[in-house]
This record gives sequence, C-alpha cells and structure tokens, in this order.
Amino acid sequence: MAQKSAIEIKPLSGALGAEVLGADGKDPATHEQIHDALMDHGVLMIRDQDLTPAQHKAFCRSLGEPLPVPFVHTLEDHPEIIAVIKEADERTEMVFGGTWHTDFSFLAAPPKASCLYARELPPFGGDTLFASMTGAYETLSRGMRAMLEGLGVAHSGRRSYGPVGTFANDQLDSMNVTAGESGDAEVVHPVVAVIPENGKRSLFVNDIYAIRFDGMTEAESEPLLKFLCEHAQRPENLCRLTWRPGSLALWDNRTTTHYAIDDYDGHRREMHRVTIAGVPLTGVQ
Repeated sequence: MAQKSAIEIKPLSGALGAEVLGADGKDPATHEQIHDALMDHGVLMIRDQDLTPAQHKAFCRSLGEPLPVPFVHTLEDHPEIIAVIKEADERTEMVFGGTWHTDFSFLAAPPKASCLYARELPPFGGDTLFASMTGAYETLSRGMRAMLEGLGVAHSGRRSYGPVGTFANDQLDSMNVTAGESGDAEVVHPVVAVIPENGKRSLFVNDIYAIRFDGMTEAESEPLLKFLCEHAQRPENLCRLTWRPGSLALWDNRTTTHYAIDDYDGHRREMHRVTIAGVPLTGVQ
C-alpha cells in the first residue's frame, strides 16, 4: 500500500469548498485523501498542477470511472474529456455552464463528480461560483424538509440539448454540441438525495434541468422550484473559485450546483473537463 503524502486542506468559505495544499495529481499516494476531502467539502481547488490529458484522466479514475459524455463532442484522442472553450472574438449570450446547474442531472445515474483543469485563462475574470445543496437542505424549515423528502423531481436536458433548446442551438459558437430528440427525455430523481458515501442529505434541484415535480405540471412546480433554487444561491451558501494556470478543481456533482461567470470578453479561455460516473440516486427511506 502506498504511503500517504502530507497534504493540507484549507477551507475556502463557511458553506463549502477547500483548497488542497501540497498535492500532486500525478501521485497516487494523495488520491485517497483528496477523495475524502471532496466528500467533506463538496468542492476542491488544487493549484500548480502540470497534467497531460492522459494524466488528467488517470487522476480522475482515482475518484471513479470517467463518464461517456452525452451531446457535447469530446477531444478526438481523449473521448473522456470535454474542451470547454470561449474564443477571444466570441460574444455569446451565455457561456457553457453559464447558468446555475448540476452537470447532466438528467441522466438516470447522475455524475458523481466533475474535474476541471485550466489550460488557457484570460488575464481576469472567468471565476466559478458554487452553492452547497447540503447546506441548502439543512437551512430549510423542518416542515419544508419533511414535505420535500416525499417528492420526486423530473429532470430533462430539453432546455439545453432538445430540438428547440436555445443553449445548444444559438449560444455555443466554439462548442461542438449535437442536440436532438433524446435531449427531451425525462428522468425522475428524489428531491432530497441521500449520498451513498456518507449519508448526507442533499437538495437535488437546479435551474436548468429540474423542470417539474413528479406528478405535477411545470406551471404548478415553478414557484417552489424557483424558491428552492434561490434559497440555495444565497450568498452565505456559496464559495467562489478563482482560476490560475495549472488549477485543477473537483466538485461533488450531487451536493453542489455551479455557475460559470462570463466576464472576460476579448480573451480566450480553455478548460478541460472529465465527468465521473455515478449511480442512481436514492431518497430518504
């Protein structure tokens, strides 16, 4: 058994997030500690990494199996990696990830985690906001928690990846996305998910993919979904990641939502993302 390396975990906010100091993504001796820290803090930032695409994937495999990505075309030689790019001359209404969301929550088995590595950065801007969905659940009233624990919520990719999804069709000049009828499919997840590794309860809704409560219409569902999402996005429930060259971020995709800030027009940004496969979510028994 490999000897554990000494790393330091430095919290980034009171709600979630931590910086991992002294870690090398190429060193398997750090991987178990990094996984444990991810389960504790929801979001991790590891600075000053120097990873090839193959090394990036190898690190991610310490967290789980990379997921075949739907809809978004991947690197030709590395089908597990999405290149998230905004060119310097692009002026889109929304960048990739530019709304509060959970990666691919419309899958029957939502991803366990995502791993984003900075390849090219603008001189300013491009930060990523994260919200704790465990914190969002815990700060709801006792009555609201009890009601939500018995509900399911339908998730769908149709607003982004369906035939009439504006995101894929109108706003992704530098991203190669194939939208289609399969993007309209729905899957029901528990509104309150129980995380298998630690038993934490997490509010599993987001602005773009959670479209209605199971057994209800979208119109009936909209007020409560809007309240839950806005509740999660309160400032005291957030952390903000600022990127530097060589930064590697991880997040638990089941216990967080995130938002890519588009404030760097005129500059190029390229990030490489690997998405880690998960298992079907279960609710409170």
